[in-house]
Amino acid sequence: VGTFTDDDFAKVEEAFADVVRDLTRDPLDFLMITGELFLSYRGPGSDRLVLDSVREISPVKTSTVLTAVVRALKSLDLYRVVMASPFPHDQDENLIRFLDHYNIEVAANRGLGYDNTQEIWELPAETGYDLATAVLEECPNVDGIYMPCNKWRVSSVIERLEADLGKPVITNTQAWIWEALTGLGLSPSLPGYGMLLK
Repeated sequence: VGTFTDDDFAKVEEAFADVVRDLTRDPLDFLMITGELFLSYRGPGSDRLVLDSVREISPVKTSTVLTAVVRALKSLDLYRVVMASPFPHDQDENLIRFLDHYNIEVAANRGLGYDNTQEIWELPAETGYDLATAVLEECPNVDGIYMPCNKWRVSSVIERLEADLGKPVITNTQAWIWEALTGLGLSPSLPGYGMLLK
Protein backbone atom coordinates (compact mmCIF):
# COMPACT_ATOMS: atom_id res chain seq x y z
CA VAL A 1 0.00 0.00 0.00
CA GLY A 2 1.09 3.55 -0.61
CA THR A 3 -0.95 5.13 2.17
CA PHE A 4 -2.30 3.55 5.32
CA THR A 5 -6.06 3.82 4.87
CA ASP A 6 -8.84 1.27 5.27
CA ASP A 7 -9.64 1.68 1.56
CA ASP A 8 -6.08 0.81 0.55
CA PHE A 9 -6.01 -2.20 2.89
CA ALA A 10 -9.38 -3.38 1.50
CA LYS A 11 -7.96 -3.21 -2.04
CA VAL A 12 -5.03 -5.37 -0.97
CA GLU A 13 -7.42 -7.86 0.57
CA GLU A 14 -9.49 -8.04 -2.63
CA ALA A 15 -6.41 -8.70 -4.78
CA PHE A 16 -4.63 -11.01 -2.34
CA ALA A 17 -5.68 -14.43 -3.69
CA ASP A 18 -4.92 -13.46 -7.29
CA VAL A 19 -1.48 -12.17 -6.32
CA VAL A 20 -0.70 -15.42 -4.48
CA ARG A 21 -1.83 -17.44 -7.52
CA ASP A 22 0.42 -15.36 -9.78
CA LEU A 23 3.43 -15.69 -7.47
CA THR A 24 3.05 -19.45 -7.01
CA ARG A 25 2.40 -20.25 -10.65
CA ASP A 26 6.11 -21.01 -11.04
CA PRO A 27 7.92 -23.17 -8.46
CA LEU A 28 8.92 -21.33 -5.29
CA ASP A 29 10.93 -22.49 -2.31
CA PHE A 30 9.38 -20.00 0.09
CA LEU A 31 6.73 -17.26 0.06
CA MET A 32 6.89 -14.38 2.55
CA ILE A 33 3.75 -12.27 2.95
CA THR A 34 4.96 -8.81 3.97
CA GLY A 35 2.89 -5.78 4.88
CA GLU A 36 2.52 -5.79 8.65
CA LEU A 37 -0.02 -2.96 8.60
CA PHE A 38 -2.29 -4.98 6.29
CA LEU A 39 -2.01 -7.94 8.66
CA SER A 40 -2.56 -5.88 11.82
CA TYR A 41 -5.47 -4.02 10.14
CA ARG A 42 -7.21 -7.38 9.78
CA GLY A 43 -6.84 -7.92 13.53
CA PRO A 44 -4.97 -10.11 16.00
CA GLY A 45 -4.32 -13.61 14.69
CA SER A 46 -4.96 -12.61 11.08
CA ASP A 47 -1.59 -14.03 10.07
CA ARG A 48 -3.03 -17.51 10.68
CA LEU A 49 -6.03 -16.74 8.46
CA VAL A 50 -3.71 -15.46 5.73
CA LEU A 51 -1.56 -18.59 5.94
CA ASP A 52 -4.68 -20.77 5.76
CA SER A 53 -5.83 -18.92 2.63
CA VAL A 54 -2.43 -19.39 0.99
CA ARG A 55 -2.52 -23.13 1.78
CA GLU A 56 -5.82 -23.37 -0.09
CA ILE A 57 -4.03 -22.03 -3.19
CA SER A 58 -0.55 -23.54 -2.98
CA PRO A 59 1.50 -25.98 -0.87
CA VAL A 60 4.55 -23.69 -0.95
CA LYS A 61 6.20 -23.00 2.42
CA THR A 62 4.81 -19.66 3.54
CA SER A 63 5.03 -17.24 6.42
CA THR A 64 3.99 -13.67 7.11
CA VAL A 65 6.13 -10.84 8.34
CA LEU A 66 4.20 -10.60 11.61
CA THR A 67 4.45 -14.35 12.15
CA ALA A 68 8.19 -13.88 11.66
CA VAL A 69 8.32 -10.94 14.07
CA VAL A 70 6.50 -12.90 16.79
CA ARG A 71 8.76 -15.94 16.33
CA ALA A 72 11.89 -13.79 16.25
CA LEU A 73 10.92 -11.95 19.43
CA LYS A 74 10.14 -15.21 21.21
CA SER A 75 13.35 -16.86 19.98
CA LEU A 76 15.30 -14.24 21.95
CA ASP A 77 12.86 -14.31 24.91
CA LEU A 78 11.67 -10.78 24.19
CA TYR A 79 8.21 -10.77 25.76
CA ARG A 80 8.26 -7.16 26.98
CA VAL A 81 9.51 -4.62 24.47
CA VAL A 82 9.47 -0.99 23.47
CA MET A 83 8.42 -0.16 19.91
CA ALA A 84 9.98 2.60 17.81
CA SER A 85 7.87 3.07 14.68
CA PRO A 86 7.64 5.36 11.67
CA PHE A 87 3.84 4.98 11.62
CA PRO A 88 0.90 7.07 12.88
CA HIS A 89 -0.58 6.30 16.30
CA ASP A 90 -3.61 4.36 14.98
CA GLN A 91 -1.39 1.95 13.04
CA ASP A 92 0.90 1.50 16.04
CA GLU A 93 -2.15 0.63 18.16
CA ASN A 94 -3.11 -2.11 15.67
CA LEU A 95 0.41 -3.56 15.87
CA ILE A 96 0.38 -3.43 19.66
CA ARG A 97 -2.94 -5.34 19.78
CA PHE A 98 -1.57 -7.90 17.32
CA LEU A 99 1.56 -8.52 19.40
CA ASP A 100 -0.45 -8.67 22.62
CA HIS A 101 -2.52 -11.50 21.09
CA TYR A 102 0.73 -13.51 21.04
CA ASN A 103 1.71 -12.52 24.60
CA ILE A 104 4.20 -9.86 23.59
CA GLU A 105 3.75 -6.70 25.62
CA VAL A 106 4.67 -3.35 24.13
CA ALA A 107 5.49 -1.47 27.33
CA ALA A 108 6.05 1.86 25.55
CA ASN A 109 6.02 3.10 22.00
CA ARG A 110 6.80 6.16 19.97
CA GLY A 111 5.89 6.75 16.35
CA LEU A 112 7.03 9.32 13.83
CA GLY A 113 3.53 9.69 12.37
CA TYR A 114 4.30 9.06 8.69
CA ASP A 115 1.32 7.73 6.78
CA ASN A 116 2.84 6.80 3.44
CA THR A 117 5.62 4.50 2.34
CA GLN A 118 7.46 7.00 0.14
CA GLU A 119 8.07 9.37 3.06
CA ILE A 120 9.22 6.48 5.24
CA TRP A 121 11.59 5.24 2.53
CA GLU A 122 13.28 8.64 2.47
CA LEU A 123 13.95 8.72 6.22
CA PRO A 124 17.60 8.34 7.20
CA ALA A 125 18.57 5.37 9.38
CA GLU A 126 19.47 7.78 12.18
CA THR A 127 15.76 8.49 12.72
CA GLY A 128 15.44 4.90 13.85
CA TYR A 129 18.48 5.10 16.09
CA ASP A 130 17.27 8.31 17.72
CA LEU A 131 13.69 7.14 18.20
CA ALA A 132 14.66 3.75 19.63
CA THR A 133 17.08 5.44 22.02
CA ALA A 134 14.41 7.91 23.18
CA VAL A 135 11.69 5.34 23.79
CA LEU A 136 14.08 3.03 25.66
CA GLU A 137 15.14 5.94 27.90
CA GLU A 138 11.45 6.38 28.80
CA CYS A 139 11.00 2.68 29.58
CA PRO A 140 14.34 0.93 30.17
CA ASN A 141 13.00 -2.12 32.02
CA VAL A 142 12.21 -4.21 28.94
CA ASP A 143 13.67 -7.24 27.17
CA GLY A 144 14.32 -5.56 23.83
CA ILE A 145 13.30 -3.19 21.05
CA TYR A 146 10.94 -3.78 18.11
CA MET A 147 11.14 -1.57 15.00
CA PRO A 148 8.44 -2.25 12.36
CA CYS A 149 8.31 -1.38 8.64
CA ASN A 150 10.56 -2.77 5.92
CA LYS A 151 10.46 0.61 4.13
CA TRP A 152 12.18 2.20 7.13
CA ARG A 153 15.81 1.54 6.30
CA VAL A 154 17.13 0.95 9.81
CA SER A 155 19.05 -2.29 9.27
CA SER A 156 22.34 -0.39 9.32
CA VAL A 157 21.79 0.78 12.92
CA ILE A 158 20.74 -2.53 14.50
CA GLU A 159 24.18 -3.52 15.75
CA ARG A 160 24.98 -0.02 17.02
CA LEU A 161 21.69 0.13 18.91
CA GLU A 162 22.34 -3.26 20.50
CA ALA A 163 25.89 -2.24 21.48
CA ASP A 164 24.95 1.20 22.78
CA LEU A 165 21.70 0.29 24.54
CA GLY A 166 22.44 -3.26 25.64
CA LYS A 167 19.14 -4.66 24.33
CA PRO A 168 18.37 -6.95 21.40
CA VAL A 169 16.68 -5.27 18.43
CA ILE A 170 14.14 -6.90 16.13
CA THR A 171 13.23 -5.16 12.89
CA ASN A 172 10.67 -6.16 10.30
CA THR A 173 13.21 -6.93 7.56
CA GLN A 174 15.62 -8.76 9.84
CA ALA A 175 12.76 -10.93 11.20
CA TRP A 176 11.47 -12.04 7.82
CA ILE A 177 14.97 -12.81 6.54
CA TRP A 178 15.54 -14.93 9.67
CA GLU A 179 12.16 -16.64 9.19
CA ALA A 180 12.78 -17.40 5.51
CA LEU A 181 16.26 -18.81 6.12
CA THR A 182 14.99 -20.92 9.01
CA GLY A 183 12.00 -22.10 6.96
CA LEU A 184 14.32 -23.19 4.18
CA GLY A 185 16.48 -25.14 6.63
CA LEU A 186 19.40 -22.75 6.21
CA SER A 187 21.53 -21.21 8.93
CA PRO A 188 20.06 -17.82 9.84
CA SER A 189 23.48 -16.21 10.07
CA LEU A 190 24.12 -12.80 8.58
CA PRO A 191 26.81 -10.95 10.52
CA GLY A 192 26.28 -7.25 11.00
CA TYR A 193 22.51 -7.39 11.51
CA GLY A 194 22.09 -8.00 15.20
CA MET A 195 21.74 -10.84 17.66
CA LEU A 196 18.92 -12.51 15.76
CA LEU A 197 21.12 -13.15 12.73
CA LYS A 198 24.36 -14.01 14.53
